[in-house]
Amino acid sequence: MEEQRIKVSIMVLAYNHEKYIRQALDSIVCQRTDFRFEAVVGEDCSADRTREIIREYQRQYPDIIKPLFRRHNLGASKNVVSTLRRCSGEYVAFLECDDYWTDPYKLQKQVDYLEAHPECAGVMTGVTVVDRYGREMVTGPKMLDHALETPLDFAKTMYPYNQFKFAGCFMARNYYKDRAYDRYLLQTVFVDDFIVEALALRQGKIAMLDETMAAYRWVPSHGGNFSAMKAELLCRDRIKSLKVVMQLFPTKTHPWIRMRICRDYWQLLHKATLDGRYGQWLKIYFKEMNIIEKVFYVIYAFRRTVTGVF
Repeated sequence: MEEQRIKVSIMVLAYNHEKYIRQALDSIVCQRTDFRFEAVVGEDCSADRTREIIREYQRQYPDIIKPLFRRHNLGASKNVVSTLRRCSGEYVAFLECDDYWTDPYKLQKQVDYLEAHPECAGVMTGVTVVDRYGREMVTGPKMLDHALETPLDFAKTMYPYNQFKFAGCFMARNYYKDRAYDRYLLQTVFVDDFIVEALALRQGKIAMLDETMAAYRWVPSHGGNFSAMKAELLCRDRIKSLKVVMQLFPTKTHPWIRMRICRDYWQLLHKATLDGRYGQWLKIYFKEMNIIEKVFYVIYAFRRTVTGVF
């Protein structure tokens, strides 16, 4: 009898995730489905025991855990592209090893939805924000909580709502087999979830299941996960990511995206002022920002000052 094909490939990113990776991998291997799935784990030369733990799970679940052990550190975006190339499934789900899933039927429910709705390019679920100990948080990023019909819908969630789009709750049809997408994914240091989801939204709408099935670990000041990185580094890379989204979306979406970009420029300029780095402030405003960005920044700064809308 012919072996059942892989229905879902899970693109898993692992780097210095020793503290959290067991919870992430446990949430994968406990998935209950009527189809085959695989977890392609891109391990990017961690300095801790992350690789050792992945080997342990590979031995225990050889049909699911498919590690890619890098010979040298690729960096986040190259790790994403290389790992995606090994994802052969009809659908792709995403997970970083400091996050995890909370529903053992997550993959099954998302596949069932996409099979029943061919007009959808992808589907998300509700998300719980947790701290480094896994405790649910009241504060933290505002997660996307509704479907996205068009690129304009996507752009409007960026400003003024600033809704966070978390790839860990996302499943899409495997458009990422097309290597033409690589050039978008490689334009940033850390491939932002914005880009992954924007690429899918160009193919069709993104649905939202009214169930919470994933947890995003928000660690603003501890550990090595994405949210704990230096604010200045994140702001600069997010600006790059948003500019990639502008390449993907029609011009009518650009005003909303530019206003979201201004939020990061505001943080960069504010930090330079607080630190007394006035030369850095001048460099950002007069050299890094183009004329259009300066115009939008004046509008953004006025609205932020007068209305309090960030």
